[in-house]
Amino acid sequence: MNDQQKNILLVALLMLSSTLVVKQFLTTGKSDGVHPSLIPVNVSSDPKKTVMKTPYEDNQVKNTIAKYNGEIQKCYLKHLENPKAETSGRVQVDWQISPSGETLSPSLVSSNMNDQEFADCIVNKVKTFKFPPPPTDKPLYTSFGYVFHKQGESLAPQLVTTPNTKASKNTKK
Repeated sequence: MNDQQKNILLVALLMLSSTLVVKQFLTTGKSDGVHPSLIPVNVSSDPKKTVMKTPYEDNQVKNTIAKYNGEIQKCYLKHLENPKAETSGRVQVDWQISPSGETLSPSLVSSNMNDQEFADCIVNKVKTFKFPPPPTDKPLYTSFGYVFHKQGESLAPQLVTTPNTKASKNTKK
């Protein structure tokens, strides 16, 4: 191989390695080093209300919460043993998921059920949840709103009709 062929080969290798370095830089730069399953996506159909969830939250977290719904239902059934208990409402809880999947620091965010024992029961159940490890080496924050209602109870707002006084006077004529 003569000197000119060696130079051409060296230039070609330099160009190839430069291309690979630039490609690696551009690929890493797009996600800022964040694991793809932590990149949020819009999951709301309401354009006024944008809800961003990661694929990890939308799949593994949601499925794990569903797996433990029976435990949360036990709290609700115990709550309903009180004859004056509210039968429908919402309890919002937040917590962190450790890199190993353990639940960290669950706490009550809000509740309209007016029963502290019920809220404490839910928080204590959430403490026992074991999640798949998130694709990060840092704790991941998440939140969930439990909606409760007795079977057969409607969740839709109820339409309340009031008699139209003019219409009722006209029908008497």
